[in-house]
Amino acid sequence: MTSDSAFNYFEILMLGMFAASWLILEWQGKRLDKKREAEKAKSETPPKSN
Repeated sequence: MTSDSAFNYFEILMLGMFAASWLILEWQGKRLDKKREAEKAKSETPPKSN
């Protein structure tokens, strides 16, 4: 198999897509964790009574 093989380019493309999707999932997970922490902190603080 030479470096000009279409299969090699396909493998590199698939590896790149896998890495990109992994990074997107990590980013979304961190974003959701921050949102969940903010909601938890908001619900734990007692409401102010004037």
